[in-house]
Amino acid sequence: MKRKLFILTVVALFIGALAGACSKENNFILDEWLEISQDRSEGSQFNLMKQSIAVPGSNATVDVVFVLQGEFDMGAEDFDYEASGYEKPKHHVIISKDFAMALTPVTQELYEAVMGFNPVRAKVEQDPSLQAFLGSQKPVVWVTYDDAVEFCDKLSAKTGKHFYLPSEAQWEYAARGGHAALPERTKYSGGNVLDNVGWYVDNAPVDTIEYYEEYYDEESGTTIIDTIRKAYRHIMPVRSKSSNAIDIYDMCGNVWEWCADYFYYYSQEEQTDPLGLDTLSYHDHPLHYHVYRGGAWDSKDTKCRLTYRYPHEIAPENFTCDSTIGFRVAMEL
Repeated sequence: MKRKLFILTVVALFIGALAGACSKENNFILDEWLEISQDRSEGSQFNLMKQSIAVPGSNATVDVVFVLQGEFDMGAEDFDYEASGYEKPKHHVIISKDFAMALTPVTQELYEAVMGFNPVRAKVEQDPSLQAFLGSQKPVVWVTYDDAVEFCDKLSAKTGKHFYLPSEAQWEYAARGGHAALPERTKYSGGNVLDNVGWYVDNAPVDTIEYYEEYYDEESGTTIIDTIRKAYRHIMPVRSKSSNAIDIYDMCGNVWEWCADYFYYYSQEEQTDPLGLDTLSYHDHPLHYHVYRGGAWDSKDTKCRLTYRYPHEIAPENFTCDSTIGFRVAMEL
């Protein structure tokens, strides 16, 4: 009897300690534990914690995984013939603080819950041939860098958490698997076979849409209705390909993802929490090149590689968003 009472007491204390650990200031909810083997030969295990954060006034949630601090080699190998000069040199980076990364790019459902409108729906209303881009669980696209920053600010205000665009270093660290990454570097997030982990130009489905255009023919004095058929590739629902080691999806392919940094050239020096530059200048004229990463549904496989970076000029006269560009959020812990 005493032995049974002792066991019950120990179990009660353990449950109490766990409840206390999960009711700290941030009120993190332990939604799921994942066991990931870092070194299969030794069987080392990592426990990963995920959280689902509700957006008040809607059914939408932000699903994140906790990424623990660590170190990794950022950038392409010197002998990588597919890599451009600004993907090199490979350099050691220290991520000194834990953070959380969204499991998927921001979906249209989530964007509309926060911003009150869906830019994809607005595009479809203007051009019915874009219908296949519309979907609550498809990534939001046609968003500028400023749109993404505004979304983070509004999401933070609604939830009481601090959301932001990840830095390039955080993005690549999480894409490689963060603290649960295997020792061998993979070409894409989640493996070396892009078809398994991402949508790109060679596997994004081709849909055919039919719609009608009406116009008045002055010569005949009649109204003519033309049937238009259009075939094209497009974005796909998130989580429809395999995830990486920490259950993050769509980091290679589907949509490009804005990062917080202005573009900068790598150096060989070890860096801690690099953020790039505030701005670039050329002959005293400021240049604003923000980076997006990961490739999109219309990208070749070489542009979906983990190290590929695209510097995009942010200027009034320059095209700053299209059907290939979305974003993913990070969250401060």
